[in-house]
Amino acid sequence: MRTTLATSSILLLAAAASSISDDVFRVDEVQTTVATWPSDGPTPAELGSDVRFDLMWHDEGRTWRSIGIGVREDGDHLLAYEEPWIDAGTPIRGPVDHIGSVAKVVTPDGHAFAAWDEYRGDVARGASFDVLGAWWTDGAWGEPFVIADGPRFQARPSLAVGSDGAVWIAWEEGAENWGGTYRSVDVKWNNATETYGPLHSWREVRVACVDRGGRVAATREPVPMPSFGESQRLGVFYERPVIEFDADGALWLALRHVQEAELGREVERLTTHVEYGFVVDVLRLGSDGWGNRVRLDQRQRDGGQGLALRANGRGVEVWAEVGRSDRRKDDQWDGIVSGLIPVESSEPVSLDAMLAEPLPRRAAPTLEARTSVRERPVREVGDARYTLLFGDLHRHTDLSLCFNFVDGSLDDAYRYAKGPGALDFVAVTDHARDLDRGNVRGIPWFRAIAAVERHHAPGRFVAFHAYERSQGNCDHNVISLRSDVLRPHDPPLEEFWTEFSPSEVITIPHATAPRPGSRFCGNVWNKRDDERRPLAEVYQAFRDADSLAELQVKALATGQKLGFIASSDHLSTSGAYACVWVEGEPQAALSRRPIFDALRKRRTYGATARIELAVTAGGAWMGEDLVGDGPFTIEIDARGTGPIQSVELWDSGDLVETIAGDGRGAIATTWVWGGPEDREACWLLVRVLQEDGEQAWSSPFFVE
Repeated sequence: MRTTLATSSILLLAAAASSISDDVFRVDEVQTTVATWPSDGPTPAELGSDVRFDLMWHDEGRTWRSIGIGVREDGDHLLAYEEPWIDAGTPIRGPVDHIGSVAKVVTPDGHAFAAWDEYRGDVARGASFDVLGAWWTDGAWGEPFVIADGPRFQARPSLAVGSDGAVWIAWEEGAENWGGTYRSVDVKWNNATETYGPLHSWREVRVACVDRGGRVAATREPVPMPSFGESQRLGVFYERPVIEFDADGALWLALRHVQEAELGREVERLTTHVEYGFVVDVLRLGSDGWGNRVRLDQRQRDGGQGLALRANGRGVEVWAEVGRSDRRKDDQWDGIVSGLIPVESSEPVSLDAMLAEPLPRRAAPTLEARTSVRERPVREVGDARYTLLFGDLHRHTDLSLCFNFVDGSLDDAYRYAKGPGALDFVAVTDHARDLDRGNVRGIPWFRAIAAVERHHAPGRFVAFHAYERSQGNCDHNVISLRSDVLRPHDPPLEEFWTEFSPSEVITIPHATAPRPGSRFCGNVWNKRDDERRPLAEVYQAFRDADSLAELQVKALATGQKLGFIASSDHLSTSGAYACVWVEGEPQAALSRRPIFDALRKRRTYGATARIELAVTAGGAWMGEDLVGDGPFTIEIDARGTGPIQSVELWDSGDLVETIAGDGRGAIATTWVWGGPEDREACWLLVRVLQEDGEQAWSSPFFVE
């Protein structure tokens, strides 16, 4: 089947000066038509609504590829690949677990330059994503050096080479403490500041020139970002820069701009399900500085859509993926639009005067051994060895329309998981209704599964195929080994369960803690399937909600067998963990099937911090059935992130024992449980509380 490229006529509009208003969303006003191109191209109506496009990055192991255009024809996805440019045998720097976006250019004299964003250290020590670079000379990569570093989030480099061989770079910068501990609250979800908040709170764009010696010179005149001059940064985004030179030597910059004004205002509650989309702006840097802003008249709809520039005479072509395939109905074209921005002048442009003094070359610090080789707790129980892994099985991106500008993109989700989140596994669970209404052949799901496969690296990091079935009072997250698991959210849960084997798919009910005056997911516990629903969220960081009481009264007391995890849901980071003991040494445990099987067996606990907790009884793990009438010796080994205040033991819904801590960060103790009494359901669980308020909840033991 052939791969086709379609274009549609678009308008490019010059933007007037911006001003902040009180609207939920606003963009700079536009006033002038600049150009349309190509005039003879097919219109969206002629192309039809069954054609979709995608621009994205992809890697296989250590090899990075640029995906050109993805076309859907008759329900099939086709990809046009460029040749790999970082060969698996010639890595610049590793391990790849640390690396986000990568860009590369070749100069006229045959030298190559690569730039990438990379996470080093941990947020507690002020580390963050930085932008690094390296030159390829005489058949080998040179030593990496720093382009941008510091406590801010700095990522997504874009490169371009001028006719003089100079390499220019653009990147985006965001908040400090990116990916650090953040929990929102039940009513006022915009409790963010410039250094405390979700993954997507504000972004800026920087541009600089890099010389052969590794010196970096920023532009004297920063990229015009007018909104920042009239408001605080929160809720204002200039991001995803792409750069290119025209024939005159001028530098063109395309970026995405959006404002979510509520994020920076004192409001009682954010307006959700607002989805207007990013706009695409283009600027030209010439000898007299940055020119007027030019804008596409068609909007992008999420943070993962493609954007590209290509030189075309004295001007540039701009290509952008616009629209989206979701539940919202509008008349905007979904696909790739393209346009030509011409410049009349043919005077050669020199940009030397546009640059500040270059900073001396700074060698990149030694890469800390984190994700790929960091030590993970291992212990023997019975005749087997188990490895403790930390993950998150409920994360959203801007593909979900609840908080689309605040959750961040798919790239943000995985960059967080492998960077400051230091997760071993993750499941991105965007709403089925927002993934083209559960269309397994739709572009949103195609993008989601491509991101899963791009980041999945057995032995280092595990990504699951996942989404959220939102049915009002019965929301469940679907975690699967299958990439074709997406379904519309309409079928009843019991009907959905019958379609899949529990060896391939599990469902996890949304946190169900009641909120004052309302019920959320209150229709969950009148349904039961212990095989296909082995786990529940005992804590959710988004709502800062503890569901232990409800789980014990509504679910466990009715005989349902559920292990416990904690999840992030929207916005929150580094504040909730799904912790699981997986059979095998770390290298073998870090794979989909072993983790999935351990989740099914309920060898899990939920935690608000990276607390290590092992609760066993003889050769049995928490979450498992105990055989006999008791008594049972419960062995508890807890290692906190701070001093442990107490360890609680809950017997079938009643708090029966509290073991006080001694001011240290660890407790190892035993307690004798008498076993089942004359009741229909009997279980025992452990809760660990730290002095700083962090806690962990073990999965229950069950006794018939």
